[in-house]
Amino acid sequence: MSDNYGSEKYECLNNMVIILVDPSHYGNIGSASRAMKTMGLSKLRIVSSNGNIITDEALALSKGAADVLKSAEVFSSLDEALADVTFVAGTSARHRSIELPLYQPREAVEKIRPHLMNGMKCAIMFGRERTGLTNEELQRCDIHINIDANPEYSSLNLAMSVQVLSYELRQACLRSGNQEPAADFDEGLRKPKHSDLEQFYNFIEKNLCDCGFLKKNHNGSVMGQIRRVYAKADMSAHELRIIYGTLASMLKHRPGNDE
Repeated sequence: MSDNYGSEKYECLNNMVIILVDPSHYGNIGSASRAMKTMGLSKLRIVSSNGNIITDEALALSKGAADVLKSAEVFSSLDEALADVTFVAGTSARHRSIELPLYQPREAVEKIRPHLMNGMKCAIMFGRERTGLTNEELQRCDIHINIDANPEYSSLNLAMSVQVLSYELRQACLRSGNQEPAADFDEGLRKPKHSDLEQFYNFIEKNLCDCGFLKKNHNGSVMGQIRRVYAKADMSAHELRIIYGTLASMLKHRPGNDE
């Protein structure tokens, strides 16, 4: 399958991943594939415990986008699906308690666009048809997206939501034209991969449990707040390495440590 639908100005879309988290109707995966292909997106990832997502219904609803559907990657966990991603946006139909920036689609893709233009892998996550993304899943995101709709009838199905964001992503690439990446992006702002962030958070959690600040069977609320603190800092990959190295060095050389 070609990795590029359209002219060179849309090549940045090859760095864009659409992630569907635990979809309950596999036909919606086919419809989402069709919505993606019409706008030049081809990278689809599914988080599901069921590895067989290519059903007859999914194929029928994908229409001419069976290539996108058949090449979709299936992951058993969200962290695995996000491992190589550097910028994550999560869609939310409701205002949650998580204090992360909330944008409308066009505003959100302008936050994503510089990362795409500079070759970094980005993702937009869509949640379950009935309940959306959980708070824990939204904590994995850099920003949140809310699609403004008629408050008296704001029912957008999964494929419709994918279509809205796919369209805005294509338009963002069009607005960028043939702009040189170096003129648009500060390399010092290059963000860490999700897997590096999760390794850092696991390091924090383990040591907070070891020192007694957190209970071994804690409910995750404090770690959620810690995640939000670092998320607000919007650390670059370089800054993460500095923070990680500083904390590791302090632990290694703390009084009473014989290592």
